[in-house]
Amino acid sequence: MELLKLIKNRISSEWKKTFNDNVDILNRIIRGQNQKIDVTNKRIDNVVLHSGGDSQNEVVDARVNNKGETFDTLESRLLAAENRHDEDVENTNGTLLNQQKQMEQLNNGIGKLMGTYGATIDLFVSIEKGDDKNGDGTEEKPFKTIQMAINQIPLISSSKITIWVDDGVYLENIILTNVSCTSFTLRCKQSVDSIDLSKNDLPVKVRSFGFVSCNGYFQLYGIQAVDLVNANLTDGIKCAFYCKLGGYLALNKVKISENTKGISNYNAIYANGNSKINIYQSYFSNQSILVHAALMSDVLFLGTNSGSSNSVGIISDSGAMVTDASSTTAGSTTRYQVSLGMIMSQGQVFS
Repeated sequence: MELLKLIKNRISSEWKKTFNDNVDILNRIIRGQNQKIDVTNKRIDNVVLHSGGDSQNEVVDARVNNKGETFDTLESRLLAAENRHDEDVENTNGTLLNQQKQMEQLNNGIGKLMGTYGATIDLFVSIEKGDDKNGDGTEEKPFKTIQMAINQIPLISSSKITIWVDDGVYLENIILTNVSCTSFTLRCKQSVDSIDLSKNDLPVKVRSFGFVSCNGYFQLYGIQAVDLVNANLTDGIKCAFYCKLGGYLALNKVKISENTKGISNYNAIYANGNSKINIYQSYFSNQSILVHAALMSDVLFLGTNSGSSNSVGIISDSGAMVTDASSTTAGSTTRYQVSLGMIMSQGQVFS
């Protein structure tokens, strides 16, 4: 509502004119203020007032973000910021979840590589009940082949590992490679300590077993080698049991009696490359070459071994050392062959 002008002639015309002019001025001022109020009302949702004063410089347009992007309203800017925040939180949670999964994969990988510290790992094999595809190596769900069980062994392990093998003939050339462990044993499930190996076969039979570039203690117990014409070839030599390029192998209660005299380049037991083999309570007969140690390896053939009718008892060459505490090799056609190696037997040195 505007101010009223004078319309009657009771006052002088000059004074009336002056008064009305002032009214016009005031009305213009009022209209200007009303327009400013309207603008202010329209922008009230789009401004923030900084505390600490009432200078116009402290009124900041909140529709513009830190990147210089202008939004229609403050609400739309705040909503965009909140949406971006929610998106960033979601992405961060996704990243954390992925990192968690990667950590689990890494831990699983380390578990497979290292094994559980100080734990005992038992794997089971059965040629009759086992299944390499669906088995998991437990006694209830064993593997079918020994090699499949071997493949489950961590490359580095502080665990005590035992593979329990059911009775049967496993025509496999088994190889354990690049494994470092505290203790590894592959054995038949039953005890064979009381079996007379000169009269009885062992319950578990394999074609050959090799340990290559391994570190630690390894033992075979209650294992008999068969089908030796198809045994694995290493360094150009067919072998029943061999250990090369490191590791300590204990052959306990093993047997090799299949006639191998007609097999060229055959050794029943072969060691090389700083490996060590300890042979005890075992039986060997009709072997072309019973023990061959080469390239700085070390073999101990204990007095608890027995056997007969072997062509060559022991070969030691290229810096290898063999200790023969058994009379078994005495029945060989050629007991010792030495070439830059050494054999010790009952206080005598052969070199």
